Amino acid sequence: MCISAEALALFLNIIGADLVSTEPGRVIVHATEGDVAYVAHEGEWCTMGPQLDRRARFDALNAQ
Repeated sequence: MCISAEALALFLNIIGADLVSTEPGRVIVHATEGDVAYVAHEGEWCTMGPQLDRRARFDALNAQ
């Protein structure tokens, strides 16, 4: 999933700076369920969050 720089800035302002760390080209949100990294890609900020979440739910179903 990719979002614009403006959308990422709005999101980060809403959640607060204490949950965020940054590196060049990378923003990490320290969420309750685990860290989510946004990576700069062609003018947008992208994360694998939805794919990782889907995989975790699938793995949980397989474990039952």
